Amino acid sequence: MGDAADEVDKLLKSDSMHLSRTQEVDRVLSESPLDPFAVLGVSHTTSANDIRLAYRNKSRLIHPDKAVHAGAREAFEKLKRAESELMDDTRRKTILGLMDEARREVSAQPRWQNSKTTDEDSGEEFEMAVRAKYRAIMVDIEWRRRQRAKQEMAAEGAAKAQAEEEAVRRRRKRDADKEWEDGRDERVSSWRNFVAVGSAKKKEKKKKKRRKDDGPSSLTGDSTNVGLGVEDPVQKL
Repeated sequence: MGDAADEVDKLLKSDSMHLSRTQEVDRVLSESPLDPFAVLGVSHTTSANDIRLAYRNKSRLIHPDKAVHAGAREAFEKLKRAESELMDDTRRKTILGLMDEARREVSAQPRWQNSKTTDEDSGEEFEMAVRAKYRAIMVDIEWRRRQRAKQEMAAEGAAKAQAEEEAVRRRRKRDADKEWEDGRDERVSSWRNFVAVGSAKKKEKKKKKRRKDDGPSSLTGDSTNVGLGVEDPVQKL
């Protein structure tokens, strides 16, 4: 009888643990990754040592090897990222600074100006409003970061396009200069041939002109010479 009761207790504890693991996985997955305190399920006033302890306990609870849940691994990795963020002193101070900013903005709202629930340790509704405001601030920061990244990428793209265009321009000029230089000998040879042909034509023209100018006088001179060299038969007689 006692053994049976022990077995029942074990089953109940096992079912209870399974339920706890499942609930914790669902809780971690439901929290915004922008709020690592919420992911770990601790207050923003929690010390670094308590943050480490909370992570250790919860990571054992939802470890993928123990938790029978489809999202166990995702929840485990999300929990680890939250712990890493909060164990980074610089990052934790930044988060706490933004949390204080959210608290001031919520406190300035008419709903809370005359309320005593703005005390740090009281007012669950106020704390929820602060966390909601903090998430809104983080979303705005992330949106601005992405917009800035897009603008930087666009600027880099424009600069890259301009650099590529300039490179193409330089390459074309270099090719044109090389082509011009490679054709230099051919151009010089063509010019020399052109000059030589032109000079030959001029010389030929001059020769023709000279022959034309000298032709008639040359014939007259020859006739006179021939006449002088023939004896007159009358004189001979």
